[in-house]
Amino acid sequence: MTRLFLLALLACIVAVAGCASSPEANNPNDTQDEKQNDDWNDDWGDDDDWNDDWDEDGWDEGTSDPLERYNRWVHSFNMTADEYLIRPVAVTYKEQVPDGIRNPIGNFFRNLLEPFYALNHYLQGDGEQGARSINRFFVNSTVGVLGLFDVAGSAGLERERTDLGLTLGHWGTPEGPYIVLPFLGPSTLRDSSGLALQYLTRDYHSVYFWADVDHHQRYLATGLYGLDLRAGLLSLDEMMERTGADPYIFMRESYLQNRREQLGEDDWDDWDDDWDDDDWDNGDDDWDDEDWDNGDDDWDDEDWDNGDDDWNEDDWG
Repeated sequence: MTRLFLLALLACIVAVAGCASSPEANNPNDTQDEKQNDDWNDDWGDDDDWNDDWDEDGWDEGTSDPLERYNRWVHSFNMTADEYLIRPVAVTYKEQVPDGIRNPIGNFFRNLLEPFYALNHYLQGDGEQGARSINRFFVNSTVGVLGLFDVAGSAGLERERTDLGLTLGHWGTPEGPYIVLPFLGPSTLRDSSGLALQYLTRDYHSVYFWADVDHHQRYLATGLYGLDLRAGLLSLDEMMERTGADPYIFMRESYLQNRREQLGEDDWDDWDDDWDDDDWDNGDDDWDDEDWDNGDDDWDDEDWDNGDDDWNEDDWG
């Protein structure tokens, strides 16, 4: 799969190479972007502080990463390939191709994945969502002009992405160790197995193989889809840099958290259950002055500080 992706990507590079020499467009939002960058610095602090937070607070604890040395090597390789090959092409693509063209291109490829989403929803026992994916595919393929326009989404029929990795997880397959794949990026043993199954069963779920399309055209289409995906992620590059975090840990934890959330394995529900009315009021199921002040029905310094009529460190702990 990787080899096919690379061949297609190289084809895209040739296709847009003529645009690469064009002068870079001026960004009218430079001033605003610089202000946002300063805000990120204020919110996150410097690189060392942020990395210390990862280590001391244990944000990366509990992650199965026995292949970290290998993963970091592949991660470094991917980042280098992205910096010198993939990202420049994606930047050129985004700058030279108007939104009015790029958006339909993205819609077209995403629509082709709807039958695959539907198949996995059915395999997960979610017939209702599977039917929605099928309906999305037919509506967008017809009224949406071969998927160029997301008419179904505009009508409230939202896309629900899924894949074989999530299907395996739904039926209890363990996540397994974290793995970084060349060019494809973050994964796990379970998700990598899902990718392999997806490739081996492509004849049964891929629209490319249903249609009479030459394999060279399929490679080019796959590369264009990958290029469009990368262009859509450009806005996240600067955000990741501004966090000051170790990029490897940032990508690992972001990926794993997102996948677990898709499976409903995140801890947010448990955390939310811990907060109830008793945590916020005095247990009488309503909000009144007694919940906020000292019971004298007015707001004064004593309600906010330690009674010495001034604000100091003692008032904050």
